[in-house]
Amino acid sequence: TMLSIAWMAQLGALIARKKISIVIPMGILMSGFALLGATLRDSNPQITHLMPVLKSPLLSIHVSLMMISYTLIGFITIISLLSVILILFQQNNEAIQNLTSLNQLLLYPALFFMSAGIFIGAIWANVSWGRYWGWDPKEVWALITMLIYSLPLHRASLKIFQNPRFLNWYYIFAFLSVVITYFGVNFILGGMHSYA
Repeated sequence: TMLSIAWMAQLGALIARKKISIVIPMGILMSGFALLGATLRDSNPQITHLMPVLKSPLLSIHVSLMMISYTLIGFITIISLLSVILILFQQNNEAIQNLTSLNQLLLYPALFFMSAGIFIGAIWANVSWGRYWGWDPKEVWALITMLIYSLPLHRASLKIFQNPRFLNWYYIFAFLSVVITYFGVNFILGGMHSYA
C-alpha cells in the first residue's frame, strides 16, 4: 500500500503540474516518504496463501480508495507545512491564501474517497463477517480521521477555520490521526485488521 501511495503521489503531481507548479516537488517528497515507510517493514516477508476473506474484489476497491484519500491528505499536510513556514517567516500573504485555498480544494476529494472507502469496507465486512461495523480499532480510527478532516468543511459555522494560521496547523496535527489509523492501530491495538 505504501508503494501505491508513492505511485499515486507521482501520478497526481504529473496531472496537476500545469495548474499548480509547486506540486511536482511535493509529489517527489510524498513519494519519498511513502517509500521510506515501505522500507520500514520486513524486507523479505514470507509469501503465503491469502486468507479466504482477503480474496474479495471489494478489498482492492476499499484499499485503493483509502490509499487515494491518504495520498491527498498527505498533499494537504505538505502544503500546510509550507504554509506554516511562510506564516512563520511573514512571507507573501497571497501565497499563503493560495496554498490554503488549494488545501480546501483537495479536502473535498480526500474526504469523498475516505468516506467511499469506509463505505465499501463496511460492505466487504458484511460479506466477509456478516456485519457492517464491528467497532474494530481500525474502523473506529478511520471514522475518527474522517470526522477530524470533516470539521474544516464547516468554515461558515466554525469561524476559527477561516483563519489560515489555525487551519494549516490543524491540518498538520490532524495528520497524526492518519498515522495512528494506518500504522498505530496495527502495531499497538491489533484487531481484525491486524493483517493489514
